[in-house]
Amino acid sequence: MTKALFASVLIASLSASSVGYAASSLKPHRAVYDLVLDQASNRSGITSMEGRIVYEVTGSACEGFASRYRFQTEVRVGGKDFINDQRNTTFESGDGTSFNFVTQYYLNGQLEQDMRGAAEKTDEGLEVKISKPEEREVVLEDAVFMNTHMEMIMEAATKGETVMQARVFDGSDDGDSLVDTTTIIGVERSLDNAQKDEPETVLKALGTKTAWPVSVSYFNADQIIGGGERIPHYQISFLLQSDGISRDLKMRYTDYSLFGTLVNIEYLPSEPCN
Repeated sequence: MTKALFASVLIASLSASSVGYAASSLKPHRAVYDLVLDQASNRSGITSMEGRIVYEVTGSACEGFASRYRFQTEVRVGGKDFINDQRNTTFESGDGTSFNFVTQYYLNGQLEQDMRGAAEKTDEGLEVKISKPEEREVVLEDAVFMNTHMEMIMEAATKGETVMQARVFDGSDDGDSLVDTTTIIGVERSLDNAQKDEPETVLKALGTKTAWPVSVSYFNADQIIGGGERIPHYQISFLLQSDGISRDLKMRYTDYSLFGTLVNIEYLPSEPCN
């Protein structure tokens, strides 16, 4: 079960893109989400689960954006408690051609994985260089990075499009694979008095806003498709504002799902473009 949770937490690094932003209209910010267990299958063995996501983004649309993302959960499985702690740091250039990433995973306070690498677009596709845990290189098919993916979602939303597909590289798992994504975008709606679970400080800081209901499904890019429908290994739904703030998260894994409530939001200074 510990290994299964480890894999799930790694997959959760994909949600950094979904708790993200569009580089063209992003307001740098720090957001905190409290997580509670929505449901868990008997197969998962999970009897309780809670946690927190802390997400921070800084930079500019010209030079690029840096993001720091921490996803921590306390899980009770079969009478035993586990603390999973994943920390991600990424930087994507403003033109979307290069991407640096660091992923660290701790289990009960012990470092289990420390992965570092960089990816760059070339004529052949994506050239990925891993520096930790061991040096290696791999060339993948062409794909977009996380920020560019969100730019595409925001552009599709503003145009009134309802479905968008993209192949994405985010440095998750072993840093050498791609994911296929399908995004469903709903009609933009007002959030007035709708977020009753959010603290008054959050409601006051955000003011009157509108948002698009968005759901993103992630599939293994190398998955062999048989006669049936492809099954996503991870899904996240949220309300996406035009300034890139996400609210009302629902994170669905194979055997369990989590709710995330925005409990703190702080807008950070924007860096001017040179």
